[in-house]
Amino acid sequence: MLRTVGQKLLHLVPVLFLVSLATFFMLELIPGDPAAVILGPDGTPEQYAQLRDEMGLDEPVLERYVSWLGDTVRGDLGRSLVPPVQDVREMIQSRLPVTLELAALAIVMSLALAVPVALYAAYRAGYRFDRTANSFAFGAISVPSFLAALLLVFFLVFHPDIVRWLALIAGLGLTAWLAQRALRLAQEYPAGQGRTRYLALGLGGALLVLLVTLFLWGNWPEFPRQGFVRLTSDEGIWANLRHAFLPALTLALTEAAVFMRLLRSDLISTLQDDFILSAKAKGMPVWRILVRDALRPSSFSLITVAGVALGRLIGGTVIVETIFNLPGMGTMIVDAIGAHDFRVVQAGVLVIAVFYVTLNAIIDISYAYLDPRIRRGRV
Repeated sequence: MLRTVGQKLLHLVPVLFLVSLATFFMLELIPGDPAAVILGPDGTPEQYAQLRDEMGLDEPVLERYVSWLGDTVRGDLGRSLVPPVQDVREMIQSRLPVTLELAALAIVMSLALAVPVALYAAYRAGYRFDRTANSFAFGAISVPSFLAALLLVFFLVFHPDIVRWLALIAGLGLTAWLAQRALRLAQEYPAGQGRTRYLALGLGGALLVLLVTLFLWGNWPEFPRQGFVRLTSDEGIWANLRHAFLPALTLALTEAAVFMRLLRSDLISTLQDDFILSAKAKGMPVWRILVRDALRPSSFSLITVAGVALGRLIGGTVIVETIFNLPGMGTMIVDAIGAHDFRVVQAGVLVIAVFYVTLNAIIDISYAYLDPRIRRGRV
């Protein structure tokens, strides 16, 4: 396993070098003189000469790249080129945690929604639950993120009582269904350990859902319309999560629908394999077959798509950040493009690209962990 990790990290070096080349020469592709674009028609010759000297535009391009790469490796990303002049590294350090938290929460929430739904939909493929889940997933994919954000704000911020009552009804209905399902499964097994286990799991799950429903009914949180509270603030983690919940849920709805449909398809195929049929013939419990036997070999596509989605969300949350007024990387890059602050754009794109490439390397390493044949070179 260590050898596989070492090889993947070694392959990462030339990729990062190519990323640095593409990011740096992005400035060279801009038509015209970057200094003239930044200053505009009102710039004086003295300001023009000073800015060209500051940006190193009078030096050969190769020397500029080597100097820029050396400064970047040391963590020096320079200063912004337009007022108010700020250190680019400090700007990214301020905004990157917001975007990372938003993207990570969205992925965690989407997986928490998608995996159990996909497991049960694959187990009951073609039945009512499977058709209903696919219909909801299709609808979630069809709704653009800005519309989903506005709908969530309308219901959870301006009309929370509607959602509160719907959550209560859904929670009580799910509690009754779980209890009824547990009693039915227990009757299908002969008296003994199997019946007791199914009855305890089903009734325990029903009790847990009931307790969560009652807790939410009595402690329904108030979600803010805009703004963001950092984890390091004096208000604490609860205030941070309340501010991050709606933007993260907006991003998670579409991702959860994609993850659910993808994992469901892979699970249906895996459940037809010989080792699954053998486990069923041995009388293995359904939950063990689904969670321990079928989920692991079916998760390769899910891990790939989830990793790509996480990298995409780090740089692609501009609309959501704008609607909820969040100080993230997306709004920083868009604002810098509008102000022609190429140094901020360059640094922001580089950081996002490095995260994206690194995430893909982690995905490759996770393949070797999930499937021993990959790290042994047999596939």
